[in-house]
Amino acid sequence: MNLKHGSTPWVFIFLLQWLWAGCALAQLPDAVQRVKPSVVLVGTYKATDNPRFRFVGTGFVVGDGLRVVTNAHVTKAAESAGADAPALVVQVRSGASAWTLRQARVLENNHEQDLALLQIDGPAVAALGIGASDQVREGEDFAFMGFPVGGLLGFSSVTHRAIVSSITTMALPSPTSQQLSERAIRSMRSGPQQVFQLDATAYPGNSGGPLFDPRSGAVFGVISMVLVKGTRESALSQPSGITYAIPSRYVSEMLARHP
Repeated sequence: MNLKHGSTPWVFIFLLQWLWAGCALAQLPDAVQRVKPSVVLVGTYKATDNPRFRFVGTGFVVGDGLRVVTNAHVTKAAESAGADAPALVVQVRSGASAWTLRQARVLENNHEQDLALLQIDGPAVAALGIGASDQVREGEDFAFMGFPVGGLLGFSSVTHRAIVSSITTMALPSPTSQQLSERAIRSMRSGPQQVFQLDATAYPGNSGGPLFDPRSGAVFGVISMVLVKGTRESALSQPSGITYAIPSRYVSEMLARHP
């Protein structure tokens, strides 16, 4: 390699970055094993339904081990009116491939940031730590975990690698005012809110899953929006390859409201 005078420091920095990225990938399997027990199934349960459990999204355990973070649109999908409505539940791991049903109730639905906080019954579950998302930079390596396409692939968690390709605002631009969504309007009224754009594809079922550091397993975001072409089903045949995550700072703020 022919190095010009003064180029050595840049080569040294490049080598450090390359070694750091390689270290992150080498540690990812260990991080997956730490994160996996804390990632849960969010859905509804009714004894007379077939199937009795209906999966609606992913969540992960935080705090004292009895709090679950997911998306507000996940809990909205689980809501039903009437006294005979299915119960909101969370399934937590009780073994390598076994699950235990826990009753859950909503402590907060934050539709502006698409976050929800649940309280679950029973003994505490291993909780994930929350990282400082304000320190995240574009180009950093992360991973996310969830249950893509729900029960179609079986309730086995799947991990994807991703980099933060952009840090942008939550209210995405629309060509015309008629195409502005209710959520986008609420977001603009409450001020700009950052989201992480990822270079990986998340499928239906990944919503509510943690975006975590591949070295420590700490959570830095929550998978939220998936841009798909056309119908929900076309997400499988024509995925856009763009996924969004809500920064963990909003999770920390929500937890602070429910000590």
